[in-house]
Amino acid sequence: MKEKFGDVLADFAETTTAHAPPKIMTHKHILSKLFWGFLFLVGIGTFVFFSQELIRSFVSFETTTDIELKFSVLEFPAVTFCNQNQFRADRVPEDIQTLVAEFLEAKRADMFGGKDKYDSFRNPLEDDDDDDEYEYSTDQGTDSKVTSSGYNASGGHNASGGTNAMGQGTTEEPNIIAALKSGRRRKKRSVEYALTEQEITIVEDMEGFYHPPNADDFQNMSWFDNYGDVSSEKSILLNLTQYISQYMEEDLIEAGHDIGEMLQECVFMGKTCGPEDFYHFYDNKYGNCYTFNSGMDKAVARITNPGTSFGLSLTMFINQVQYIPVLTQEAGLRLLLHKQGQVPIMEEDGFDVTPGTKSSIAVRYVEVSRLDGLYSNCTKNGSRFAEGTSHEYYPGNYTQKACLKTCLQNGIIKKCGCASPLYRRPVNAIVCGPDDNACVEEVEFDLLDNNICSYQCPLPCWESQYQYVISSSQWPSNNYMPFLKESLDERGEDMKKVMEADTRTGLSQQFLKMVVYYDNLNFYKYTERPTMTTKDLIGALGGHLGLWIGMSVISFIEVFELIITLIKWCARGGRSNKTSSLTDLDEKSRRAEECPTPVLKFKESWVNDD
Repeated sequence: MKEKFGDVLADFAETTTAHAPPKIMTHKHILSKLFWGFLFLVGIGTFVFFSQELIRSFVSFETTTDIELKFSVLEFPAVTFCNQNQFRADRVPEDIQTLVAEFLEAKRADMFGGKDKYDSFRNPLEDDDDDDEYEYSTDQGTDSKVTSSGYNASGGHNASGGTNAMGQGTTEEPNIIAALKSGRRRKKRSVEYALTEQEITIVEDMEGFYHPPNADDFQNMSWFDNYGDVSSEKSILLNLTQYISQYMEEDLIEAGHDIGEMLQECVFMGKTCGPEDFYHFYDNKYGNCYTFNSGMDKAVARITNPGTSFGLSLTMFINQVQYIPVLTQEAGLRLLLHKQGQVPIMEEDGFDVTPGTKSSIAVRYVEVSRLDGLYSNCTKNGSRFAEGTSHEYYPGNYTQKACLKTCLQNGIIKKCGCASPLYRRPVNAIVCGPDDNACVEEVEFDLLDNNICSYQCPLPCWESQYQYVISSSQWPSNNYMPFLKESLDERGEDMKKVMEADTRTGLSQQFLKMVVYYDNLNFYKYTERPTMTTKDLIGALGGHLGLWIGMSVISFIEVFELIITLIKWCARGGRSNKTSSLTDLDEKSRRAEECPTPVLKFKESWVNDD
């Protein structure tokens, strides 16, 4: 017998556990059927809407950061310091002394607004040498003078004649001075770029708030006539770094401040320490740098108690007498706290410690854990050999900053044919000079603006950070100064000269003290987790399904059963394996007549007995 497709669906609608279909089938009035049908369709539409939002959120692989405050015994950070002065005045090779004289001329010209302005100011004073000198002492006990005409040390130099930076006779002006003779030139900043239309609209809206520069306000400020030129500080850095690249590193180390000169007292966790606890490396900007607790001796100190008594206390002698003025405008130490196994990037990550003070540096440890895979492109390998990253010039653990610098350096070498002096470089690479500066800046801008290096250098999946708070006080105090002077009086020839020459006030500017410690052993752990996991997605979909349609897992099994039933129906060509209801009723009647029930017979017997 043929069975209609609608009958199969009707049977399902009457028996399913879903809420709306039985209502549609059982109600006799057409309006009730339409009402429940409308609610069922609205429920399906609402479920589909929320489902696609949930799935979209799931496939976007968003993360949520959990912050956990934990307590543990902590590793003490590696503490790296460098003297702000790269070379001692009494140890600088003669040709670098000559180069320093050129730097001094360039710096003074820069301060006057250009070489022409400086010459016009200097010429009336050429007969009075004593009014234009800067003096400082050297280890020979004589005074070497940096004058307006040069650096008068071991052979001398004059801007209009004498020896050049290579010790050769010359009557030409130094190149760095000639570069400043062009006067005022308004140049575009290399980092400028065009604003978008939206940004231009915002800027135009601010025109009523800001007023343009008024030429009358700075018409007499001739020291800004060199506007747009490369600053003397950058020119000095490029020239010096390029020039000293011809030296062996051992010679440069010898010319800088060493640990035996600087370190006067060392106490760690209440016990004395000494120079043997410090490992050394050479920095292109600061010269000799030293690291305490570097881990290079196969051991790392761990802290079990917070407070200054369980930290590192250092008393340092910075020896300002040997500072070269044009190379170092500030005095003190450059300090950096970092994880063991990382190359210290002193210029960018370090901070300054001031002479004449005691700096208390309270440290807080932080851990960051990121998700990899589909959630980010972070690198899980903690070494410098992280797959797909560039880290060849910075040994040790992988850091994104070191990778970015390597990427930039490789791009500069490839396009400009030289290596930037601002980054670590291959041993035999040619160092870029001032003439290559335009090419270097162009490469850096292109690589960073187009996110080329950012793509090659992902964040590490796990890293630790040291956050700190610095407080300072006067040190040494006025009453403690005599005791300090007495205890340090016999510590070397340099110290003796300082003690004999300096007043009580001046002596304080030669020393500093710093204490590095954990303020507590609590630390924050930042952990990324998926905003939505597969379990969350299934639970959310099930919740919306039950809320809007009233379906559950059982309902889905019923739908699966309906599909199987429809497949069987199609396979039979629409024929039903059921007989009609009339045939079933006749068959039941016939069987009842042939086989009377025992209950009826029992009743008849009971009546006859009465």
